[in-house]
Amino acid sequence: MPTPEPPPSSTPSAPRTSRRSLARRTLTIASAVAVTAALTLGTGGAPGQSGGNTTASGSAFVADTDAPKVDVPTPAEFFGFAMGTEGKLAEFDRIKAYLSDLATASPEVDYEVVGTTTEGEEFPVVRLGSEANLARLPQILDINARLADPARMTQEAAAAGMSRDDYARDLAKQSVPVYYMEAGIHSTEVMNTQAVVDVVHRFATERSDYTEKVLGSMIVLVVPSQNPDGTNKINNYFNATTGTDFARIYPDLYQKYVGHDNNRDWFMFTQAESKIRLGLEQKYRPVVQHYMHGAGTTSPRIWSPPWDEPMSPVLDPLTVSSANAIGQEANRDLIAGGKKGAATDDAYGIMWNADVMGYSTFQGTTTWLTEIASLGPNLWLNYTADSILPPAKATLRAPLAYDSNTWTPAQTVEYAKTAAYSGLETVAGNPQEWLYRNAYQVNANSESYEGGPYAYVVSANQRDPYALYDMMKIFETGKVRIEASTAAFTAGGVRYPKGSYVLRTNQPLGRWVDQLLRVDVYPDNARKCSTCPLILPYSETTDNLGLLMGVSVASVEDEFTAPTTAVTQITPAAPVFPTEAQAAAAYVVSPTSYGLGKVITRLEDAGVPMYRASARVPVLGRTLPPGALLVPASADGARAALQAASAETGLPVYGLAAAPQVRGIKLEATTRVGLVRGANNMPGGWLRWMMEQYGVDVQVIEADDYADLAGQFDTVVLAPGISATSITTGLDPARYPEEFHWARGVPDGPAKLKAFVEGGGNLVALGSSSLTAASAMSLPVTNVTPTDRNTFTAPGALLAQTFDTKVPAAWGMPSSWPVWFNNDPAFTVTGDAQVASRYPDQDDLLVSGYARGSEAIGGAANIATFTVGKGQATIAGGHITFRTWPRAAWTVVTNAVYNGAATPVTARQMQEALR
Repeated sequence: MPTPEPPPSSTPSAPRTSRRSLARRTLTIASAVAVTAALTLGTGGAPGQSGGNTTASGSAFVADTDAPKVDVPTPAEFFGFAMGTEGKLAEFDRIKAYLSDLATASPEVDYEVVGTTTEGEEFPVVRLGSEANLARLPQILDINARLADPARMTQEAAAAGMSRDDYARDLAKQSVPVYYMEAGIHSTEVMNTQAVVDVVHRFATERSDYTEKVLGSMIVLVVPSQNPDGTNKINNYFNATTGTDFARIYPDLYQKYVGHDNNRDWFMFTQAESKIRLGLEQKYRPVVQHYMHGAGTTSPRIWSPPWDEPMSPVLDPLTVSSANAIGQEANRDLIAGGKKGAATDDAYGIMWNADVMGYSTFQGTTTWLTEIASLGPNLWLNYTADSILPPAKATLRAPLAYDSNTWTPAQTVEYAKTAAYSGLETVAGNPQEWLYRNAYQVNANSESYEGGPYAYVVSANQRDPYALYDMMKIFETGKVRIEASTAAFTAGGVRYPKGSYVLRTNQPLGRWVDQLLRVDVYPDNARKCSTCPLILPYSETTDNLGLLMGVSVASVEDEFTAPTTAVTQITPAAPVFPTEAQAAAAYVVSPTSYGLGKVITRLEDAGVPMYRASARVPVLGRTLPPGALLVPASADGARAALQAASAETGLPVYGLAAAPQVRGIKLEATTRVGLVRGANNMPGGWLRWMMEQYGVDVQVIEADDYADLAGQFDTVVLAPGISATSITTGLDPARYPEEFHWARGVPDGPAKLKAFVEGGGNLVALGSSSLTAASAMSLPVTNVTPTDRNTFTAPGALLAQTFDTKVPAAWGMPSSWPVWFNNDPAFTVTGDAQVASRYPDQDDLLVSGYARGSEAIGGAANIATFTVGKGQATIAGGHITFRTWPRAAWTVVTNAVYNGAATPVTARQMQEALR
């Protein structure tokens, strides 16, 4: 094993090489052309305005103006206006070009495109560091990864004849930490990306004690936009509508599927941007991540840690205290620089849920964010209020009150830069200590983690093998140490079969495992005082993966032994597939997996007819519950399509030698699905993504489509959040360009939906849109969810649910499994209906998270199907598709979408079809 090498010099880097002067000529010529083009296009601004070197008066980071600077255009010269100029926005393509040019000019700036976004946009990152540090980046990343691996550190320290702690300290001296700075997480929070342009320009061009100290003591990884698609849409739209009467804010989802929810995907990793981001976190292992956010106009002018309560019990206290420290330093530097209205411990808690905290928090990264007040409905214009903007009074949390009723884009940029420079200064003050504590100590602490069970055991025997694969793939993606048993074993008094997974918590990512698999019990001490109201988290109150995905997971408290092997790749279960002789009449697939939707669409694509049994089907010594998928063995392409679907999902396919005597339904050859999502509807975006992953033949319904719904669709799905008003009013065509007229209002839209169903169509309404459907269809239901949040609330929790699995909407569901609930509708049913699920009539419905007064909806219906004329409507009051998280309930969506559009068949007809 290697012994620590002599540490490199931590002094400022040597004078810049001729590489800069050679590249400068190219940059200057390109930039001159860009400035001319920008002014010709009317982008305005004064080329001589100051750019990225501006810092606050009195700040510790003021540039040494006498020092030589690289002769490259300032942002003002390149773009034609300074960042933060009122009414001016640099578009992302131009920002990329400028950052790339800076990298060409400076040996202390690297520019790299690290991936492709959802809509095919480049995802760039910028690396800042001394020339020496950038040159040895692979060595830096290798050392930092070794520091974060307790087992490897133990081996190397023993080989060097040193204690592990001493060895780690010496090793840290050979490296530098990585500092991660990220803007554009939410695309309407535009000024942070603009500010990053100034930040990179400063480090590329300024020679000062401050810049040399930062560049010499760390690698700074800058993500100018975490959502390039959205930054393009928001900025380009704003500029394109300049001088028009159109509304200035892009009116639709700025990320194709998830919109503003893109940072709610930081543990499921469904989106391309989330996966790119995760790769950066795993590669660079930053000691700090600075998330540059925007807040509302009534927030403090800028907010930084400490955060509000609550704190997840699984977090390493070191990362939390480090975030508090860096936030307080930023607050002090803002105040020292005359930035009035800076506050801490004010906005909300973000340290309860994995979706907001993010992944890196659990690998030793100190997560801190700044929230800068927005500029009102016009996000790039001076904002003026009727009174002094908050915080208007000095408090311990905001010692320097704000004293104006005006807030400007230039201020947001300056506040953002001061906070960014402060965070960098804090880490640069003692970089090796940050590296030692965050990379080494936090991960070493995992060996003695006692906050959770010894391990979580996931049995190989699950009712849904695809859900098991789907969940374990998340842990594989997160690089958790996964073990699989090579023989049966006993843990916690329970016998588990060969192939069961073991996830121990005493590993570097053990706290993340605990975060995602523990049953959440929301803390009663999340209060500012003993008599103060409970502080609910900014986001949801649970993120239990097992419960969300329909996988049974056991928490085993006491240590146990089991014969295991390391798992490096999660794959679907080995397909079980019958011979042609065994399936002489039909192939059969159990309905108990939410992966069944993938099987259905595979068969649709192959043109294979499909049936579903309305009663139980005996097969090979087992009995499948109602809803089993039956496929004629004689159908062309059936065997190949099923083999492909089984290999993809791990779902077993059984064979029937003789057709069963069972009635059922025949599915449409292709079920045409129309999705009503309207403009800027995030639940509809998530739903669209999920449908596309499952191969659903889905099309977003546009205003013109209401004229002939039956001619285009078999099933219409109302996404959560769709109200009668959103259908009838929509976007005003006078306020938006023609490309958005698809989302204009249809005054008789609800009536046309009713006519579609009465004529034989199938309607599915989810979450709050269930109320829209109930009203439009005159369904015999009453919403009984209380509206007084002082006596009743369940803000993003898992509540108990019972299912009637004989009802088609619940085919394949377990008899009981928790469902997602966020103060959603729950119903009493006063007329004929097939009630698929109810909340049990009991005192406490909470399974994981937080709920108060949940007994008020005990006995109420959640999912029900109604006959409306010749068609049917299925409503689910709960948001059962929330961000794709509660995937166990996707079975209900599959059932409602396909079954409601199907044709009933008798037992005789079923037998004839399967001969």
